[in-house]
Amino acid sequence: MKRHLFLLAFMIIGLNAPLLSQSDLTWSTFDLNKKVSLRGISAVSEKECWVSGTQGTVAKTTDGGLTWDYLNAPDSDSLDFRDIEVFTSNEALILSIGNGNKSRIYKTSNGGESWRLVYQNQNPKSFYDSFTFWNEKQGMMQGDPIDGRLELLVTADGGESWTKVPFLSCPKVSEGEYAFAASGSQIASRGNSIWIGTGGSKASVFKSSDFGTSWKTTETRMIQGESSQGIFSIDFMDAQMGIGVGGDYTKGNEGRDNVMFTSDGGETWRVSEDVLDFRSIVKFVGKTIVVAGPSGAEISEDMGVSWQKINGSGFHTLGVDQKSKTVWAAGSDGRIGKLKIK
Repeated sequence: MKRHLFLLAFMIIGLNAPLLSQSDLTWSTFDLNKKVSLRGISAVSEKECWVSGTQGTVAKTTDGGLTWDYLNAPDSDSLDFRDIEVFTSNEALILSIGNGNKSRIYKTSNGGESWRLVYQNQNPKSFYDSFTFWNEKQGMMQGDPIDGRLELLVTADGGESWTKVPFLSCPKVSEGEYAFAASGSQIASRGNSIWIGTGGSKASVFKSSDFGTSWKTTETRMIQGESSQGIFSIDFMDAQMGIGVGGDYTKGNEGRDNVMFTSDGGETWRVSEDVLDFRSIVKFVGKTIVVAGPSGAEISEDMGVSWQKINGSGFHTLGVDQKSKTVWAAGSDGRIGKLKIK
């Protein structure tokens, strides 16, 4: 009975949603002309978007994708910027991953013309993954487990300074369980809450309803058990309705038990019987869901009851401007996409 009520909650939201025509479901594409892997993205508007990736790449457009300006931080050619958070057209943060001091956070206050190193990891065991923000001041960075617990940093001043969360206050993981730094989205926040999805030996969702002070753990039926399997991305439409996607990144053209839904704020999760290829990113655009991965992308206007293919290549990550309902995408070989949801 509980499962039927769960399905009904999602289907009611999707009723009377106008289906997009096939001609609407095609990416407009752009190219940085630089063979880099882009996994960080932040959409400011239908005209402005920032992306980040390997070889220290940071770039932005302010004309809808027609031209792109490089905004590389100093001495960062060897860094991989996996996450980016843009607060305004002037203020943004970028996060690089890697062991030891390769895990860093930079900030700009002048639109990317210059960057300041605001935090650099000094622990050789640390490996940063991504960050999320409740508002322009409060945010959290999540890293790989150290001694059986996820590493967490918090900021209360828009990323100017960062403080480590006490070890015993961080979520405890199983041996071989960790989070994927695949698209900057295995961590999500809304209201006072934050969710972190994991993979490897177990696929769990860790939830905090008090800005990361305390945590609850929910084990899911997302594909798991191998180091390449698990939850790669989660997103919430509101405080209750959420979705998680993932799979096995070594099998990009296959999917099994890799889409899951919650209607109670992440307390419980239902794995969908539908099959999608491995998907590294999911985003809500209003009540519409968009997913993407290396093999392609899909859209659902009925809360995952049915999916339509988006014409074009696959991408690693997505960014959304909710006001204009514009979806930006970024992927391998410096490729960028754009789709307007009507």
